[in-house]
Amino acid sequence: MSITRVVKLPFINRRVRILYFSVFVAIIVASVGAFAASVTITSTNSAGYQGVYVNANGYYSVSNTAYNVVEAAQSATTQPLAWSNGATGYVNALVAGDWELSYTLTINAGGLTSHTYTITVYSTAAAGTTSTLYTFQFTSPASITAGQTMTIIWDTSATTWTAPAALTVTIV
Repeated sequence: MSITRVVKLPFINRRVRILYFSVFVAIIVASVGAFAASVTITSTNSAGYQGVYVNANGYYSVSNTAYNVVEAAQSATTQPLAWSNGATGYVNALVAGDWELSYTLTINAGGLTSHTYTITVYSTAAAGTTSTLYTFQFTSPASITAGQTMTIIWDTSATTWTAPAALTVTIV
């Protein structure tokens, strides 16, 4: 009479011989070990920056930055643009087929009333070089209502466009 040793596996409610179970566990351990030995981790440092940086003393915030292809021509807005909730300001004339940069400007509490602000947008390339994209002026309303927004759109004057690594929006 031979004695067969078994292990009862509760999750499948079966009995398995210890020899077979040991071989199965050895295969799993060897597989995990081989995979772990083949994994490499490489760290890299990016030279560029990412995102939109706003320098506006907290009176304005920028969101919803997007790059799109201009669908229809549009004339430029006369500057300074009077603040109007939900309005759109066109920095320059839009030409169908060019790339445009658009963003939402939100007014926060504390801004000066009836003041002409100048928006200057700087582009930072991945190499770290900075250039001025444009300046645009708007006049704040006679009474500040936090949360009001305007959309600002700028035509890049190009049908091919490499988005910058970072945009800095200065509002003074």
